[in-house]
Amino acid sequence: MGVVTGALCIAAVSLTTLHAQAPLPDNVPQTPRPPAPGTSPALDSARAARGATLQVVLYTYGPGPEVFEKFGHVALAIEDTQTGESIAYNWGMFDFNQPNFLARFLTGDTKYWMAGYRTGEFNAMYQSQDRTIRQQRLNLTPMQRGALSDLVSWNAREENAYYRYDYYNDNCSTRVRDALDWALGGVVRQALDTVDGHFTWRNETARITAENLPVYAGIQLALGRTADRHLTRWQLAFLPERFADDLARTAVGGASLVAHDSVLYATQSLPTLVHVPQRTMPALALGMVLGVAVFALARLAPALLSAFGVLWYGAGGVLGTALLLAGTVTKHIPYMGSNLNLTLVSPLLLVAALFWSWRTRDDAKGRSGRALSAVVAGIAVVGLVLEHLPALSQGSIMVFMTVVPVHVALAIVANRRLRRAPSATP
Repeated sequence: MGVVTGALCIAAVSLTTLHAQAPLPDNVPQTPRPPAPGTSPALDSARAARGATLQVVLYTYGPGPEVFEKFGHVALAIEDTQTGESIAYNWGMFDFNQPNFLARFLTGDTKYWMAGYRTGEFNAMYQSQDRTIRQQRLNLTPMQRGALSDLVSWNAREENAYYRYDYYNDNCSTRVRDALDWALGGVVRQALDTVDGHFTWRNETARITAENLPVYAGIQLALGRTADRHLTRWQLAFLPERFADDLARTAVGGASLVAHDSVLYATQSLPTLVHVPQRTMPALALGMVLGVAVFALARLAPALLSAFGVLWYGAGGVLGTALLLAGTVTKHIPYMGSNLNLTLVSPLLLVAALFWSWRTRDDAKGRSGRALSAVVAGIAVVGLVLEHLPALSQGSIMVFMTVVPVHVALAIVANRRLRRAPSATP
């Protein structure tokens, strides 16, 4: 189941060379989906006959060590009790070597596909990676099992296997959710389409990546205000662990949807955090330390201050440009749009980096350098105020606590140096 630098790239299994060499079709099925249950009595009867010997099992796999494995994974297995064959269908296939992978990833147009594997071998792979395996046997009617078998068999065909992967709205877990909902005639969505708690895309992603500080910080910076709305249980199914928990609490026709729930293998690694860590005060402490360092460099090492300012503004300008593009012209808009962090990092900082080294000069370039520092700091302070307004705030206060003190410190030292040495040159 990488927004900046792959932080939200999630849930995939080992790559295959079979698909890597072939040109990928469009991200849409090429043949019509099988008719839904209830469409044809004759078809339902035939499906019930086939489904009499089938069992449907949901396998949920815990997070792995890689960034793109932190969300965990899920597979839907169809077991034939007569032949003993069991196929685990997995919607998490991707290939770094596919054409234009990087460009597609950056613009949110990554191609994933679905494929089936022998369930025993598939589970053995995850066990070898020390990832928890949870098994849930589903309580479906023979007709529903037959219909689901038709759907996954159709989806596994080469011409229907590909889709545009979306971190939150269309991933390996939501694909399983949608398949079950289709087979059960909308019962799953009806049961889960309620807000229960204060779960958001930002908080859930931060929770499961909290131990990787660069990724954690990147997520807080990259996600916009749209990532802070409360999610329904249906939307929360983008996380396999949440989806499995909710299915276990779901009843259909007075009976539990999950007939049997067990753990086949338990990881030896530390469990994922239950709650999002509160890091506002550590972020403020870091911002204050950096701010004090700016004042110290201004007094003790002006040359280092010049280098620090160019680096600080330059990095902020590059990040800000990336955030602006991601939130306006890519398919990441649903969770990277309306980003208040653009008051902290933006393309304006690239211009500030250009003029920063001239800030001590008593000419147009020097005045521009000092003015730009003041403007950058002023916009950041306005953003901090907006962050505390309920109608405009987003959950990235830690970013403000780190960045605002440095912007303000740089603006102060730039203008103080002018008063001390108005005719100085770099």
